[in-house]
Amino acid sequence: MRSECMRGAGTIWTAVTSTVTGPGHVKDGLPNQDRHLVRSINPGCSVFAVADGAGSRRRSDQGAEFAVGAASDAAQYVFGAGMPSGFSAWSAALPIFQAECLDRFDRSVAETTQRIHAEHPEESQAEIRASFATTLLAVVAQPPYFLYVSVGDCFLVVDRRPGGPRLVVTERDRENTGMTTFLTSANREDRLQSHVLVDDRITAMAVCSDGLQEGMLEIAGGLHYQAPPDFRRYFEYFGRPGAADGELESYLKSAQFAVTSTDDKTVVLAVRRSASSQRVDVHDDAQVGQ
Repeated sequence: MRSECMRGAGTIWTAVTSTVTGPGHVKDGLPNQDRHLVRSINPGCSVFAVADGAGSRRRSDQGAEFAVGAASDAAQYVFGAGMPSGFSAWSAALPIFQAECLDRFDRSVAETTQRIHAEHPEESQAEIRASFATTLLAVVAQPPYFLYVSVGDCFLVVDRRPGGPRLVVTERDRENTGMTTFLTSANREDRLQSHVLVDDRITAMAVCSDGLQEGMLEIAGGLHYQAPPDFRRYFEYFGRPGAADGELESYLKSAQFAVTSTDDKTVVLAVRRSASSQRVDVHDDAQVGQ
């Protein structure tokens, strides 16, 4: 799907989204358990979210739906009445947005858990809650400010001109632990990542589910991922003016890409077409990378 999702303050973003069911899920008769969302909050500001439901949990697709819905509602609640002005205000908004994302997800899960438990008392409430296991990566963007909250193994790549593609969000230490943290995990606060980036050089973003890591990223320095220099080709090709709807989906379904992972594959590409009228230059790489 292609849409002009954000216009204001001299900024125009074009969003291209696609989600395809992984070969492993097709083989096992499982539905696509990823969800994604793009929503305009204010002129010049939108929220982009991707959630990846756990393949082994039978209600994880519903959990992913709750997750992106929570991010959307949280963004509207925090930013709908007006945008922060300056880094201090954005930093103050971050923990509020983070808490709203978690609280709104928890409320949706709790309400549904109670209803299911009443109908099926043989299934404990703890088991029902765990069945909604999902990750979440949500980005609120109003250049030059980019705020993100992440639980789990979705990842974010930004393209900077100058500077090139950079992987800025991925699950910490997953390579060493072999475990994924979910919104339903007891230790989610310990593993949660959130930050405010300030960089007017960011011209494009890719918010992706874990199923795209092997196909879109590369291994560097042991088991750590990084965005290859040619990652920019995704933005240039699929985000170009006049690109046909369905091109990105066809690519994700192609045989050469499908073999990289049996998991569902979801991506939100957002390409910035013009610079903000207010430019803030930040040349400290610590602002944009882990």
